[in-house]
Amino acid sequence: MWRSLSAGGALLISAAACLGFSMAGNAASPPTDPATFMAGRGQMALALSEPIATCVARRDTGNPAFRGCIDWHSAVHGTWALTAYGWATGDQRYQSLIDSILRPELLAEERKHLAADPNFEMPYGRAWFLRLAVDYRRAHDDGRLDGFADDVASSLMAYYSRVTPAPTSIAYNSASWALINLYDYGVSRGDARILDLVKRQVEANFITGGPCPLQQAEVATGEFMAVCTNWAWLVGKVEPRATFLPWLARFLPPELALDPVVIPATVHQTALDFSRAAGLWSLYRLTGEERFRDAYFRHFNQTYAQPALWKGRYETVAHWVAQFGMFALIVTYYQEP
Repeated sequence: MWRSLSAGGALLISAAACLGFSMAGNAASPPTDPATFMAGRGQMALALSEPIATCVARRDTGNPAFRGCIDWHSAVHGTWALTAYGWATGDQRYQSLIDSILRPELLAEERKHLAADPNFEMPYGRAWFLRLAVDYRRAHDDGRLDGFADDVASSLMAYYSRVTPAPTSIAYNSASWALINLYDYGVSRGDARILDLVKRQVEANFITGGPCPLQQAEVATGEFMAVCTNWAWLVGKVEPRATFLPWLARFLPPELALDPVVIPATVHQTALDFSRAAGLWSLYRLTGEERFRDAYFRHFNQTYAQPALWKGRYETVAHWVAQFGMFALIVTYYQEP
């Protein structure tokens, strides 16, 4: 993922052309009517899959399996996106590409690398690998990723046994993102040890007062990973409704505006609306509150309707942002929040 910022720390609208995207709308806005939107998910996912497939197939690094998309974590979430796309839509056009990446001998080399370097991609890329493992099991359940993913889950458990997860941690250090994926992997594997660790860490560190500092924690940082919606989504995974709903009413009260970022201030911020959208949909599934559903549409549409934000210049956006859009769509296919 491209990290560099302008000298002032923000790439403003006047510099947008240099980053390879235009702030003008380049596509018809997706529908906001729920039934129409859901009926069109497959076509939107197909459009997002195209730059993803392009970057995944490249040889940008020397990594054995995950070598496209400029860096390891982007290659992992690119492979996840194509896997999840096939599972959700039934379109298997990318299966041979996925199989060429997830060859057992290549995975064995990747597994050795991560075991030898415990700090590598900790926690961000490792969390994405667990997301890949969860959805690969949904699609195939042939055990191909299980041993590797068990190692990754154990490494994340060890990490959060010695490092206190910070709810406001951002970007590659996002504890909410890592624990969401660790928890879902524990559910997928039926591993009570994982579920217990995540629950203990959430109850010790995430059940704080509100409201969430949306501007300070998310917008002002110029980063890509949602803080407030992922934080709430994580709490909703582990807490009973009787505890969760009153807490959420304080943490994300109705008067707190959940509006999309219209003009990204940095390259990283181009993915924030997609990232928020995933959590917003999950909060809608947890609560049934239409404010979260409506905010999901606003956030997803804001970025999807501007394709240059997710398939513009390869070095800045096209190697990673579409994967976040795919995640925002795929969560609408999940049966669980």
